[in-house]
Amino acid sequence: MTITPGHLREVYEISTFAKQLDDKVQQLLMGGTITTTWFSWRGSELLGAVIGKSMRPDDYLVAYYRDGMSQMAKGFPVKLLFAEALGKVTGSQRGKSGWVHSVHPESGVVMNSGVVGGQLPIAAGWALSSVLRGDGKVTVCNFGDGATNEGAFHEALTLASLWQLPVVFVCHNNLYAEHTSFRKMSPVERVADRACAYNVPSVVVDGDDVPATWQALSSAIDLARSGGGPTLVEAMTYRFRGHTRYDTMAYISPDEIKSRVESDPVLGFRQWLIEQGHASQDELAEVDARAAEEVEEAWEFARDSDFPEVDELYTDVLAS
Repeated sequence: MTITPGHLREVYEISTFAKQLDDKVQQLLMGGTITTTWFSWRGSELLGAVIGKSMRPDDYLVAYYRDGMSQMAKGFPVKLLFAEALGKVTGSQRGKSGWVHSVHPESGVVMNSGVVGGQLPIAAGWALSSVLRGDGKVTVCNFGDGATNEGAFHEALTLASLWQLPVVFVCHNNLYAEHTSFRKMSPVERVADRACAYNVPSVVVDGDDVPATWQALSSAIDLARSGGGPTLVEAMTYRFRGHTRYDTMAYISPDEIKSRVESDPVLGFRQWLIEQGHASQDELAEVDARAAEEVEEAWEFARDSDFPEVDELYTDVLAS
């Protein structure tokens, strides 16, 4: 699917919204207004937006704990997502899963893993289900660079290659797995270098380059849908904030962080859209303002929702 000006605008709309939502949550957390498990995605909004928008609406997205922007781009209603993060009964799982396990089958977000790498074999399973049903759907699986050192990574790519499953594995390589630099944990320069061991095609792309990332993902999705099997996409990105809100990022040079923050990819993409004539300054200002309003609406919805009743503990369980 070739990227269009309409797609570019949609990517910006999701990205500026995700940027403002993450900032809002950080503000609420640091002020003590809320308590929740939150893994900031600031710095990788463009990548997530492209992933969600380059998929077909009925395709499957297998997510992980730091890619809320992918889930929202796929169609996960943000009010349900925010409420679930706060453990409210109006959340997608009625407040019982929290942020790191929230799903929304109606939009194709079928799995979200708080276990590093745990989603990879499950993504292969979703892709196998598509083969068995003949439904023509593709599964896209997101994970971080740290997950590539889990056994689940190797198991999933082995099965996907052997069975030529319609799955695209997308590594969000933000250069740090929790508190460890990628350079200290990988014997090869790129995650993509590992794909040849499984006879899986791979590509490395700048996750901040929207047209390039769109092309890489679209090609991989088309290959999977046509019966060509899996692809490993390594998208280079960065996170502006720590692994968790308690992470001081002392393991990273302050100059490195400062340089990355100053070159915010969302703002860079905004300027590019204007320079290329895809949108005007006033149009994007309206998009930014609307995103701010929607963030506040989502927060107010989650804040004003009730916590589950005790009886909710006994629903959706396998045995009484």
